[in-house]
Amino acid sequence: MKHSVGKTITTTGSNVELFTVPNGYVAEVETLFISNTAGSTASVSVFWEHAHNATHQIYIINGYSLNSKDYLLFSNGSIVLKSADSIKVQTNTSGISHIATFDLRKEL
Repeated sequence: MKHSVGKTITTTGSNVELFTVPNGYVAEVETLFISNTAGSTASVSVFWEHAHNATHQIYIINGYSLNSKDYLLFSNGSIVLKSADSIKVQTNTSGISHIATFDLRKEL
């Protein structure tokens, strides 16, 4: 089952949850689209947080400098998340939009 989420970040400097895998499912990240609608360059980070340990964070994008009115697209790979794992984002400015598409399936 395909599932897409979208969120515009309105806070700066804090980790904002984009998506958490529901219990009993695994999710494969297929697309991650980040758009800077703000009037200035932004620093963008996206990471995978493991459910078993919140300090275990795997950075997919780390401090990427995204110009105003520009975008970043991750679509040439995949990341498999387990139940209760999450994707979180952090920016240094508000007005950054994130859209992600996941393929959800029941855990075996």
